[in-house]
Amino acid sequence: MGKNTTSNPEVKKARADWDNVPSWTTTFCNLCVEQIQAGNRTKGAAFSPEGWFNLVTKFCEETGQNYDKDQLKSRWDVLKGDWRVWEKLRNLDTGLGWDAVKGTIAAPDCWWNLKLKELPKAKKFREKGPQNLEQLEIMFRDVAATGVAAWTPSSGTLPPTMPKEGA
Repeated sequence: MGKNTTSNPEVKKARADWDNVPSWTTTFCNLCVEQIQAGNRTKGAAFSPEGWFNLVTKFCEETGQNYDKDQLKSRWDVLKGDWRVWEKLRNLDTGLGWDAVKGTIAAPDCWWNLKLKELPKAKKFREKGPQNLEQLEIMFRDVAATGVAAWTPSSGTLPPTMPKEGA
């Protein structure tokens, strides 16, 4: 069980290449969901020390890649950022279609051009939606701010539910 669950600056680690084998991301997401369902998540939405240990160990066992906690946390952060962009694309406009073949939003070029100016990182989702979306929902739905439910007094609209006076 001598897997590296912390970073050690003396050990030169190989760069984690997630594009090399796309199934590694699916394995990572499945293992993250497993740790979340096992209750190995902290209040800050990441994993407990036990969760990270399990994640590093199981990822190595299933893929043969000796990625450490920092490398897996980096992947977590990238996926979280992608998921946030996807959620903004998906939830901030209505009346859009869905392309079931591509697994992405079906919208006219003018809509995409406008959205890509606002969210340049969304370019990857124009032709194909995010992979492992079901797992990403479990990983990030309750812990990542997307702005979808946000409201400010200056927004010019009423919030979805008004608090009772004196609450």
